[in-house]
Amino acid sequence: MIRVFERILNKMREKIRTRQYIVTLHADEEMEDEGISIYDVEKYILTGSIVERQKDVITSEWKLVIITVYSE
Repeated sequence: MIRVFERILNKMREKIRTRQYIVTLHADEEMEDEGISIYDVEKYILTGSIVERQKDVITSEWKLVIITVYSE
């Protein structure tokens, strides 16, 4: 599973670096609720690691959990 996570994360990083992604209204609302910006999300993806995949109990959507050690 680790290799799958690495491939996914590398694809996400490439999309960030080339600005080839779209932030949905839902994602924008979630970021606002959490008090983070798209720049925070980009930093987390560029510097973090995927540690697990979780299924949301309410929506049944799959989500990736990324952890990072980031300081300004």
